[in-house]
Amino acid sequence: MQFALVLAALGLLAGPFLGIAVDRVVDREKPKLTHRCQRCQATLPTAALVPIRSWFLRCPTNPSHPRWRYPLTDISTAAMFFVAGWRFGLTWQLWPYLALFAVLVVLLVTDLEHHLLIDDLTLPALGLGSLGVLLLSTPNGFADGMWPAFAGAGFLGFFFLASHLIYPDGMGLGDVKLAPTLGLFVGWMTNDVLNSLRLSLWAMITGLLLGGVIGLAYRTWARRQPEERFAHHPEDWIPGEVPLGPFLVAGAVIVIGATAPAALA
Repeated sequence: MQFALVLAALGLLAGPFLGIAVDRVVDREKPKLTHRCQRCQATLPTAALVPIRSWFLRCPTNPSHPRWRYPLTDISTAAMFFVAGWRFGLTWQLWPYLALFAVLVVLLVTDLEHHLLIDDLTLPALGLGSLGVLLLSTPNGFADGMWPAFAGAGFLGFFFLASHLIYPDGMGLGDVKLAPTLGLFVGWMTNDVLNSLRLSLWAMITGLLLGGVIGLAYRTWARRQPEERFAHHPEDWIPGEVPLGPFLVAGAVIVIGATAPAALA
């Protein structure tokens, strides 16, 4: 528990820097240690790199601009790092899952804010994740975990690709490209292929249920808002449109957190 809390604190410190990564992957710019307003992209002061304090900073251009991204990024990073510390402790499995969770935080925020799951993150995550499974499993006595990992990736990849082909408007290609990575790391928690498929199924169901319930709540709220609420910022008016990616991420993290890794059994 203490180690998990230490990792959560480190995640809180890393959150602002992952927020910078959100700006850079969207803008395709070279990394710079500057934080930006999530609405107008105005540069925020250096204090924006300080966790928690950044939540209360106001945009220098317009103090009314939203600030929800900053606490979301910090808290999500802390929560995922806590899950990694809780489940793996100081073992070889910790490091690939920490890297995965850092990428998932950036994907979660970009999808919520821009409705984008960027190929520059989803495809390298799958490629490097697969390479990690191949290189790390056997030397650490977990060769039996390779096939379950790839089975999970194949299962979720096939399901979401089929869903996209059947109903393209309901399942974006970004979700299709994200799904195999989630299945890979969910499946890597076990050394049994059937158990990998079961865990991947639970991750998918959890994500879809979360997306459905929260999406319904959002649609209900959005339809009750007066149009003038969004008169100055029509980009905020997205009635009924809630990205699925963040909920797929949440479903996978919940299943990983609830599953004892077979390599440590």
